[in-house]
Amino acid sequence: MTYQFSDRVPESDEDPVGNILKVAGSPDVISFAGGLPAPELFPVAQLKKVTDEVYDESGRQALQYSTAIGYPQLREQIVKRMDHQGVKTTIDNIMISTGSQQSIDLTAKMFVNPGDTVIVEKPTYLCALDVFRSYGAHIVGVDMDENGMKIDQLEKAVAENPNTKFIYTIPNFQNPTGRTMSADRRERMIEIADNYDIMIVEDDPYGAIRFAGDDIEPIKFYDDHERVIYLSTFSKILAPGLRLGWIVAEKSLIKKFTLMKQSADVHSDNLTQHIVAKFMSEYDIDDHIDKIKQVYRKRERVMMNAIEAFFPKKLSKIYDF
Repeated sequence: MTYQFSDRVPESDEDPVGNILKVAGSPDVISFAGGLPAPELFPVAQLKKVTDEVYDESGRQALQYSTAIGYPQLREQIVKRMDHQGVKTTIDNIMISTGSQQSIDLTAKMFVNPGDTVIVEKPTYLCALDVFRSYGAHIVGVDMDENGMKIDQLEKAVAENPNTKFIYTIPNFQNPTGRTMSADRRERMIEIADNYDIMIVEDDPYGAIRFAGDDIEPIKFYDDHERVIYLSTFSKILAPGLRLGWIVAEKSLIKKFTLMKQSADVHSDNLTQHIVAKFMSEYDIDDHIDKIKQVYRKRERVMMNAIEAFFPKKLSKIYDF
């Protein structure tokens, strides 16, 4: 049998992300290759408690089909989280997704035709690149320095690619470099997007777990013309196995996202949405995030001390450890 695959199917059967997760998930390996949260920090007991409460209080509703846009109580909780970051929004601006990965896929599916340009940081998140390529995007990379994407190069890339659909950026603790974009560059990115009338896709899975320095407002904070699509997830602040993320965008865009999602999976796991909403109503998720940050801060210091003590001095000098 000869299978007639579409152009979106990769020619190779290699699964680099799966291989990374397989190794990174091993208890015998300390791996920096995958962004796996520390499993001992998952709030298992609390999630078990609220899961029982959901079954007791609204089990039939939680186990039924639901709307593609997401459980209203969870979206209300996300409104509060966004407000905490300085982004004023409503539940009509929010859709629940099956993790940030689905948000990236739906965005590309909604905007990218074969040959359209997507501008990204160089390097960037491997799975995002896979998504953009699957929809036939022409990908243009922009170099970074310690303050994120170089704005002069970004403007040049946009000017040279008039078919640019959006800029994809991970401004906080960028994957894979760990760099954070400065506030002034976030503002300049908005100005460029306004001048050339293009979208920005702001992928922010890591921003809440900063354990040093001061928080910087999201790019969405500077957005006066509803051109930023903001993506985030519960994977790093609660547990990745829940597979819940969210999109914040202009209301008419959320309606389009909802239609696209409906054809993809009808809706994200309804039971899990109820559980996370219940968790957030009964527990202060910021307290939980603070505990995560304390542990990560301690582990970072142990790691850096070990590097300083045991790595070759030449390597330490190269990377300014």
